[in-house]
Amino acid sequence: MRECNVLIVGSGLAGLSAAVWLTRSGVSDIVVAERMSGGQYEHYHRTCGEAISHRMMGLSGISRRSVVRDVDEIRIACGDVVMHVPVKGSIIDRVALLEEMRNETDAEIVRDPITGIRKDSEGFIVTGVSGEYRCSYLIGADGAFSIVRKRLFGSSPKVKFAAVNNTVDTDGEDCLGFTVSPQYPGAYRWDFPSKGGFRSIGYVDGTDSVDSYVETGKRFIVAGVPEKVVEGNCCLIGDAACLANPLCYGGIGAALLSGRKAAECIAKGDLQRYQRWVSSDRMFDPHFMKALETYRTWGPEDYADSVLPFKGGYSILRGFIAILRRPRWANVYMATWMAFRKGW
Repeated sequence: MRECNVLIVGSGLAGLSAAVWLTRSGVSDIVVAERMSGGQYEHYHRTCGEAISHRMMGLSGISRRSVVRDVDEIRIACGDVVMHVPVKGSIIDRVALLEEMRNETDAEIVRDPITGIRKDSEGFIVTGVSGEYRCSYLIGADGAFSIVRKRLFGSSPKVKFAAVNNTVDTDGEDCLGFTVSPQYPGAYRWDFPSKGGFRSIGYVDGTDSVDSYVETGKRFIVAGVPEKVVEGNCCLIGDAACLANPLCYGGIGAALLSGRKAAECIAKGDLQRYQRWVSSDRMFDPHFMKALETYRTWGPEDYADSVLPFKGGYSILRGFIAILRRPRWANVYMATWMAFRKGW
């Protein structure tokens, strides 16, 4: 049995962020268990729009070394109405960022799919294909189908769907493009700049397609933060905690920042502090989920009606006018505005 202080299940953005910040905080004897390796691991992490706001980059403490493009606008198209929302963000090379973080941590990273977890008097005993681990602290960073969440928390995502991302050999403007319509109920089609002059085009599986691609992949997106993300000396971060924003489905920033927050709380010996952060931060406000529940009910007439106030362009003033004239959509307008600011 391998004994360690902290065991992190999953070496994605959340898990490696936690490993980096544990190392920076002076915590030693860290093991990271990852089920994938090589090309499979890299392909999985390229299946992503790779967008993160400058605000979230600053809060999560990552460098700009992995940035490949900067973006200054979100463009939302709904029928013949196109809204231009100024933002500050970047497209990262996610695989390069993961490599960078692996080089910044003292953690031992092992390829070992985890199959079982149980508590004991000294912490947790975690069973992998290659053996067992006993740890004082356990971090679940194992994504949409988290075994840590399933075994120790018993909770399930409120939202879960398969998304397809295609890397397409075409260039375009440095903006994050979204198309909303009844074709993508409760979601959207995205069109983001990517590295090497390519673009990332994605959508919910089964709602759309592209004519050709350089690479394509599918991954599950989950959202809807559970009531508990801390159980004793165990916590959930990133997709294991369903931290992606339910409206824009931005999850990179939440993964990186939750890894940092959890690590800092472990270093202080107070994981309940991490629970309080998740429960109170506006990033995870329940109004996002309530707005999604409203948005999911929209039919073609509702889409057309909701964007009429913005035919002349996007502005905060037009947003307030939209709320006054269409109070039934007020929660969607407000939550969407907050998602621009805090959701990615």
